[in-house]
Amino acid sequence: METALFVLGLVLLFIFCLAALLSLVVGLPGTFLIVAAALVYAWATGFAAVQWSTVGWLLLLALVGEGIELVSGTVSAAGSRPSRRVTIAVLIGGVIGGIVGTPFLLGVGSLLGALMGAFGGAALAVASEGGSMGSAVKTGLAAMRGRLLGFIVKASIAVVMVVLLFAAAI
Repeated sequence: METALFVLGLVLLFIFCLAALLSLVVGLPGTFLIVAAALVYAWATGFAAVQWSTVGWLLLLALVGEGIELVSGTVSAAGSRPSRRVTIAVLIGGVIGGIVGTPFLLGVGSLLGALMGAFGGAALAVASEGGSMGSAVKTGLAAMRGRLLGFIVKASIAVVMVVLLFAAAI
């Protein structure tokens, strides 16, 4: 009976972690969902396999991943055209684009909306500063590439988190 409960717990943990990874695509903070799954699993098993230190490391990785995704578009755009207005516009555009895009394309619209929002925010900010259309497009593309790279890094960190969690759980 004890083995069956152990296996059931691992299966439920796997399903929840898979859902958390898929939630990244729709703009949800899947890294924090992985931390929540680790905490629930650790509590349910009396912190026998997954300990507080593991949960702490997973939380640190989640914070790093979310932080990288948040600032990646702004850093890329600022590298192309350093301006406080462009930086703020990329952040705001990415958030608004992610929210507006969420209901489209079965949730993938959130990622596409965030990318397009970062592009639009950067391009509008450059244009409002008197930059040329070419400069606005170049800065917008840099912001979009940065935001995409940030998503890829965050998703990679999330996969590492799941591997670490299962290494501890097994």
